Amino acid sequence: MNSRHIIAVSFITVFPCLSCATAAGGAPPAALRYRIEYATFLGGSQWDQPREIIPCPDGSVLIGGQSSSPDLPVTEGVVQPKYAGEPAGTGHGGLYSGDCFVARLGAHGRTLKFLTYFGGSKQERAVYGMAVDRKGNIVITTGCRSRDLPTTAGAYQREYGGGKADVLLAKLSSDCKKLLWCTYIGGSGTDWPRGGIALDSDDNVIVVGRSTSVDFPGTKGTIRPRIRGRNGDAMIVKVKADGSSLLWATLMGGSDWDGLMGARVDAKGNVHVAGHTRSTDLPVTRGAAQRRAGKQSDCFFACLSPDAGRLLHCTYLGGDDNEFAEHRPGLLADGSVLLTGVTRSSDWPTTVGAYQRRRKGDTDAFLTKLAPDGGKFTFSTLLGGSGGEFCLMPVTDAQGRIYIVGQSTSRDFPTTPDALQRAYAGGKSDGILAVFSPDAGKLLYATYLGGAGEDLIRCVALGLDGAVYLLGNSNSRDFPVSARAVQKKIGGNHDGVVIKLLPVQ
Repeated sequence: MNSRHIIAVSFITVFPCLSCATAAGGAPPAALRYRIEYATFLGGSQWDQPREIIPCPDGSVLIGGQSSSPDLPVTEGVVQPKYAGEPAGTGHGGLYSGDCFVARLGAHGRTLKFLTYFGGSKQERAVYGMAVDRKGNIVITTGCRSRDLPTTAGAYQREYGGGKADVLLAKLSSDCKKLLWCTYIGGSGTDWPRGGIALDSDDNVIVVGRSTSVDFPGTKGTIRPRIRGRNGDAMIVKVKADGSSLLWATLMGGSDWDGLMGARVDAKGNVHVAGHTRSTDLPVTRGAAQRRAGKQSDCFFACLSPDAGRLLHCTYLGGDDNEFAEHRPGLLADGSVLLTGVTRSSDWPTTVGAYQRRRKGDTDAFLTKLAPDGGKFTFSTLLGGSGGEFCLMPVTDAQGRIYIVGQSTSRDFPTTPDALQRAYAGGKSDGILAVFSPDAGKLLYATYLGGAGEDLIRCVALGLDGAVYLLGNSNSRDFPVSARAVQKKIGGNHDGVVIKLLPVQ
């Protein structure tokens, strides 16, 4: 499984704020047919990778990502108008060069309301999590190698902790003209957020990922204050809304490699997480849906009490080969959790009535729903053709339909008759969008989205008007951008792509 399959999974929840908010599914389309309202590139002369998108009430969207381009179209008065990271080409893009960027794209995809860089002199990875608080301020997190971040007075950790990376956590004003606070989180090892962030009802911030730091700042009374795994443990930290302190911090996992790919917080304050593991001795709870590990790498679900003092449930999800969870689970109103990812297992635990019960390619995507008590998989299905797929970002609309996005190398991916793009466009891969019925028994809509190069859709969000917002990256010069897009041509090696779909009535 190559490194691009181990990528970070935007959660969709409502934040009553002054200028910008995520949408809670919105009005569903009358029928699952779509037209492209706009499609645009977003990038500079080098390598750009957006990962997070949040719709705003006025139809604009917030975008968070990573860039190694020194010539992004920054706007006047923003927090950081110039690129600060290592030059592009310093090394592999996953390890060297890059700043974060945060942008807001206008409602029709024709203008940029603002764009700012954010980072230090080494590397910041893509924005691995972005959320909007009740005042409209923007919270971001990522992995960071820079020792000169603009940390703020009173922040929890002003100095780099050491090792290969620390967590960067920051809050910017709604227009990105002010840095409200910025902190590192990390010890002497590698501390890395992967699956984004979640805000509780008081705007406290939960960050998840993994840590190899023996001096990880775990807090007394949590399920695991100190590291156990020989290759690192999953980490969960809760940071006060003003960035001044850790409310709690804990590790979890077994004796081998463990990492988290996302977190959600329910109405009671319980923290639902999902990730993947190579540990065969996770602290699985009694009555778990899958008590034993499969082989190689498995996915897992867990739920912690609001103070991280109790593990409410924990279960494996996996088969006889590798599988990986992908970028943030979905949390339903009843406490059920949705997870997407990629599997190579021949015995993936599908359920009766699922859309696809057998793996068709080298890898297939999966979509699994865990019951609120962690005791069973309500449904579990595969999705794929004869090549390879992985999917991310389960999001539900008001009718319970489940939207996922990702990437396919299959020429026979099961597109539906009303798809925007029924045929594979060529190149290394195409992006994909799929919509399942609430029980995952039917594939209601599926389409390719791509050109002659390499394309990937990383993020999906639903707008209040029934719109579907897609975010990804591409090096296809023939990607189907709109005639009046803010950026009609690709600028560098890989650019971001932003797409808004509207339902056809």
